[in-house]
Amino acid sequence: MSIVSNKPTITRKELEGVLDCLISEELTSGEAVKLFEKSLCELTGYKNSIAVNSATSAYHLAFTALGVQDGDEVIVPSYFSANTLNAISLCGANPVLIDIEENSLSASPEHYSEKITDKTKAIIIGHTGGIYIDSAAYKELSVPVIEDISHCLGIESREGNEGYFGSIAIASFSPNDMITTGNGAAVFTNNTRFYSTIREMRFNEDSLHFEYLMTDFQAAMGISQITRIQDFIKRRTEIARIYYERVRLTQHSVLLPFSEDYIYQSFPVIFDATHDKIVKFFKKNGIELYSPVAKPLHTYMNMKPMDFPNSDRMSKKMFSLPIYPTLTKNEIEKIGRTVAKFI
Repeated sequence: MSIVSNKPTITRKELEGVLDCLISEELTSGEAVKLFEKSLCELTGYKNSIAVNSATSAYHLAFTALGVQDGDEVIVPSYFSANTLNAISLCGANPVLIDIEENSLSASPEHYSEKITDKTKAIIIGHTGGIYIDSAAYKELSVPVIEDISHCLGIESREGNEGYFGSIAIASFSPNDMITTGNGAAVFTNNTRFYSTIREMRFNEDSLHFEYLMTDFQAAMGISQITRIQDFIKRRTEIARIYYERVRLTQHSVLLPFSEDYIYQSFPVIFDATHDKIVKFFKKNGIELYSPVAKPLHTYMNMKPMDFPNSDRMSKKMFSLPIYPTLTKNEIEKIGRTVAKFI
């Protein structure tokens, strides 16, 4: 049997929470969503959270709160989720793509700064793979920061970081994120005006709105997931330590030395081989790899790969080894052995 690249950690507790909602016929957004939002605030430190039905919805609401409209610009790395492009297009705005840094998963503050104009309404940053990036320089930029925290939920339990810092933050809850509600996402902010706008536009039966509500049974799953997120983080860290020891003995490389300060939503490895050879070898050995961004944003926009060399390289050379709490000892050992023999 193949080892899949990602697997959500769903237990009886999550199933019982969902079943309770179904039995009580609470299928729409109600008390479970409110409790989930409260739990998310306690987890992140943000004053306000708004649960929604998808990451695209979350970004759309964030842009709406910032007043993004026709002709405005939003700066985003090419090595990023396509949800951002979808939401930018819904606003009629223009995405301004930048490349990530060499041997990194993020773009530098200087690179963002070079692209800021009087049309720029927001920049998007993210902690891809759970590798937390220093916030200080991004805070100095002259436009609002939308921070994607999907891969680093729980970071405030780690030492050596300043917590979350975006004017607005986004967290996705897809099956390969730190916690899951099947689908769905949340928007976070400490700004009262942003919060009011986002809540109104998510759903308000007395005015025009987008109807982006999360269901109660999704929220019930999320509530249970939050209670175990520190266990998830601990287990991912244990697995990452084992992988690091295996990879450092090969010709392949990891982006950064092992650190217990990272969340390890994924374990990215830069393989010294072609894309097809990497995929074929691991598939033959019964292991499914995960590409954090298989298709960089510049490819959707038919832009030249040579203008985004680092994003293009990472999409072809970098894959994450399977890393999720339910991996068994035998599966972890098999993955380690397979990496060691891949030449």
